[in-house]
Amino acid sequence: MLEVPNINSKDAKLKKLIYDVDESLFYEDNYSNEEFEHLCVCSGGTTSSCAKNGFTTLDLRKNYNKIHLDRKTNLVTIGGGVIMGDLLNHLQKHNRSFPIGLSKLPGAGYILTGGVSPLSRAYGLAIDNIESIKGFLGNGTFISLKKNQINPEEQLILEAIKGAAPFFSIITEIELKTIQSNPIKVIEGFVNLNELSEIIKLSEEFPENISLQWIYAQKIYIYIFAELNNLEDKRTEENLKLLEKFPALEKQFYENFNKINFFPKELNLYELNAKNHSEVISLLGEDLKNDIPIFIKCLNEIMENKPNNSCYIASQQLGGKTKKLNHGASFFVHRKSTWKPWIYASWKKNDLQEKEVALEWIYKSWSKLKRFYPNIHLAQLHNHLNSHEEEITLAFGNRMNELKTLKNIFDPQGILPPL
Repeated sequence: MLEVPNINSKDAKLKKLIYDVDESLFYEDNYSNEEFEHLCVCSGGTTSSCAKNGFTTLDLRKNYNKIHLDRKTNLVTIGGGVIMGDLLNHLQKHNRSFPIGLSKLPGAGYILTGGVSPLSRAYGLAIDNIESIKGFLGNGTFISLKKNQINPEEQLILEAIKGAAPFFSIITEIELKTIQSNPIKVIEGFVNLNELSEIIKLSEEFPENISLQWIYAQKIYIYIFAELNNLEDKRTEENLKLLEKFPALEKQFYENFNKINFFPKELNLYELNAKNHSEVISLLGEDLKNDIPIFIKCLNEIMENKPNNSCYIASQQLGGKTKKLNHGASFFVHRKSTWKPWIYASWKKNDLQEKEVALEWIYKSWSKLKRFYPNIHLAQLHNHLNSHEEEITLAFGNRMNELKTLKNIFDPQGILPPL
């Protein structure tokens, strides 16, 4: 049985489970019958698409889980099935780190679909830190691509892998830049809507080493995350001092990023409830600026209409280096984005009526939020949902035609998830 964090995938009745990528995986005989459904790939297992009823899953976690840090270059090489928490644990032994997200459970899929971290404003997205990759294209061709050592055709493939890898490739190895592990100050706590509005306004002026994360479940909880490169940094102190007016917020000091656990139990989140299935849609948008009051009103209306207590909306802050690094050199095209909110809905796993209501709430909420966040961050694949084509179009924008071409050339049998 495929034990994964995502309950949807954990409950799936698989057709077959594979652990190795070899030539036989791409034999046409495996995919020529009409009943074949495309291959699901599991790197960490946090997505609802890594295993489905009647589908074959390639589970990279067993045989592609090696981690090696080169102490001379501080580059780390990881297998395609390495969990982000394990990567952080390994790097911490050498006082290094990497910009992982709010959860330590995702695998390499987190990196390959963009990778938004509280550290992204200072160090870029996870894809901005890729130095080289190895793996297979959907037609069985082995690839080994190193940044700055490739021809124009390979350059396009590497750019597409950075943001759109799951559609035409299976990545078995990634080489990444690592960063110095620094102390972190987190200011966190419950706030009301008016306070959230004020804090969002302040955050849009934050320096690159500070970022805001918030979640609106039954109540609103925020994290202001500050990496302390220099304990005497006056600009950091000045920005954090502005937050002292919010009485419920508390300061926590951590030796490093690895020590932080986001979203405390007091929030009563239902994500790990084994009786629930769920879906999540991630959006992208620029600074809210003068639209903050209208956004807060819209957010409140959405939350007043949520179908159950397991539904929530949350957001991470981008900007800084994510707006500057590698512009145009990846298929994460929405480089002007400041915010990545996501809409999460959950339901009792065998209750089809509740599922329909929950998904309807996601779509209505998305429709209301589009004026603020018109684009998509494709952190989850939804080819089983009606929204799939629109999500892909909004995720890849002006590079969509290039992606279709790469898909036709390098995954002609449609082995990997469809566009």
